[in-house]
Amino acid sequence: MLERIWKKILRRKPYSLWVFPAILLWFCSLGYRLLFRIRQSRVAPAIRVEVPVISVGNITVGGTGKTPLVELLARSFLDEGLRVGIVSSGYGRPSEVSFMEPGYKVQKRPADETGDEVQLLAALLPEAIFSVDRSKSAAAQCLADSASVDLVIVDDGFQHFGLARDLDIVTFDAAISRRMLKLFPYGVLREPLSALKRADMIIITRSNFARDRGLLQRKLKQISPDAAYYYAPFIIDELVGYDRRLPVKYLEDKSVFLFAGVGNFGPLRRQVAALSGDLDYAMELSDHQQYNQRLLSKIRSLANRFDSDVIVTTGKDWVKLGGFDFGREIYYLTQSIDLDPGEEKLVAHLHDKLGLKRR
Repeated sequence: MLERIWKKILRRKPYSLWVFPAILLWFCSLGYRLLFRIRQSRVAPAIRVEVPVISVGNITVGGTGKTPLVELLARSFLDEGLRVGIVSSGYGRPSEVSFMEPGYKVQKRPADETGDEVQLLAALLPEAIFSVDRSKSAAAQCLADSASVDLVIVDDGFQHFGLARDLDIVTFDAAISRRMLKLFPYGVLREPLSALKRADMIIITRSNFARDRGLLQRKLKQISPDAAYYYAPFIIDELVGYDRRLPVKYLEDKSVFLFAGVGNFGPLRRQVAALSGDLDYAMELSDHQQYNQRLLSKIRSLANRFDSDVIVTTGKDWVKLGGFDFGREIYYLTQSIDLDPGEEKLVAHLHDKLGLKRR
C-alpha cells in the first residue's frame, strides 16, 4: 500500500493535488540525506578478503537490471573454469537464515528463505557457490575462508561500505525519468548522483528506452569521467512454462495478462505490449511481492474476466508462485543483456583489472 502511494506521488502530473504530499517527501529526503551521511561516517574500516571482489550495484531504489548482469558475469567466468561465489543479503525474504552452498542445493530451499533473486540466480547458475547473509561482509568472508571460489560477485553492493571491493560496477537505468532522479523518498536515488565517482564501470541498462543515449552518457561522464561505459538494452528471449519453452513470437497473436512485482514496471509493460497481439491488463505489484492464496486467486479472477489467452510474469515472481493453477497458460519471460561494446570486451576488461587467470 505505502509503495503504491509513494509511486503515485513520484509519477504525479504537474499541478496535481499529489504535490502536497510530495512537499512532505522533500522534507523527509533531507533527513534521509543526513542519516546516510552519519551512517557513512560511522562505518568501520572495510574488510578485505583474500579473493577478488566485484560489486554489481546501483544508486536507485528498485530494479535496474543487476540480476541479469550478475548472471552474465558469473556465467562468463564459470565457462572459463573459474569458481564463482555470489554474495547476497536475500533482500525481500521474510527469513533471516544464513547459508552457503552451491546453486543446485539452493534451488531446493523455499523462496521465502532464499529471496526471489537468489532463487532465480541459483536456477540459472547451479554450479556457482551462494553465500547469503544479512551482512554481505560476513557472507564474502565465508566464501573466501572456504577456499572454494576464485572470485566473489556481490549482488547490490555499492552502498555496502563494510566490504572492500576490487571493482565497483554500477547499473544505471536509462528508463528512469530525469525528474525522479532526486534523493529518496522525494525521488528514487539512494545517494546523490555524485556517488557515481566511486564507480569503476557504469552500465547504462535499458538503453533502448533512453530519449537521448549520447546526452545521457555525456552527463554521466561529467560526474564520473574515468569510469568505463557500456550500453545494455534488455531483450526478452523466450517464454518458459512448467513443461515447455517457447519463442516470444508465440505472443504475437495472443491476448496477454501481465503481472509482476519489479522496481521499474513501465519498461516491462511496454516490452510485453510490443510483443503481444493484445495486452489485456498489466498488474503492477510491489517490488519483491510476497504471494499468498488470496492474491493468486485475484490474479486468476482478473485473467478470467479479461479472458486472456496467456498469463506472463517475470522469473523473480515465478519462483514464488508455488505451482498455483491459474486455469490457463502461464509463462515467465527470460531476459538477456545485449552489451555494447560486447561481452568479450567487458570480461577481458575485468580480467585485466583483477588479474584473473583462466583455469
